[in-house]
Amino acid sequence: MNSFEFYTVLLSFVVSLGVASLLQAVTRLIQDSTRVRFSLTWALWAAAIFNLQIVYWLRSWTYHEHFSLRTETSIPPLVLAIMAFIACGLATPRIPEQGAIDLRDFHAKQGRKYQIAYAAFMFMAIAQGILMRDVGNDPATIVTDSITQGIIALVAIACAVFPRQRWLQIGAPAVFLIAAVAYYGRLMEA
Repeated sequence: MNSFEFYTVLLSFVVSLGVASLLQAVTRLIQDSTRVRFSLTWALWAAAIFNLQIVYWLRSWTYHEHFSLRTETSIPPLVLAIMAFIACGLATPRIPEQGAIDLRDFHAKQGRKYQIAYAAFMFMAIAQGILMRDVGNDPATIVTDSITQGIIALVAIACAVFPRQRWLQIGAPAVFLIAAVAYYGRLMEA
């Protein structure tokens, strides 16, 4: 086992825990669907945050050829994994044993937190790209990714600042998910 494989086991644990908590909540919501007041806004944000975890995990593979276990190459990915885990945790509603489960109310009360966590992840991704520039990254790709991540972060912050703008609350995560399809293609080519 090389240092990259050893290190990615840790990252995979953190990512898996975040994904598992969100998927477990979705499963419980389906089981208790008669008690659920559905929210398209929450569902889109939960899907965008789930996708954030998957893209992060897939993106980490791009470092496999040039990775060495050093502080500047191991701390940023771990911080990112933790931030993605926190975003998942914040987007995961508690499912009470009895009573209504109001996802609209949950998003109204908690949405700002997971939107800010999403933005913080994007800002940290910019820092990681800069810190890990010597780990096989093309400088042009770093600039393009940084600009894209900065715009995404600002849009997520706008969602947190303007929680009553339904078009923004629905449109932003929908665009994030659609844009991820193109990004998946780019990751698979790398």
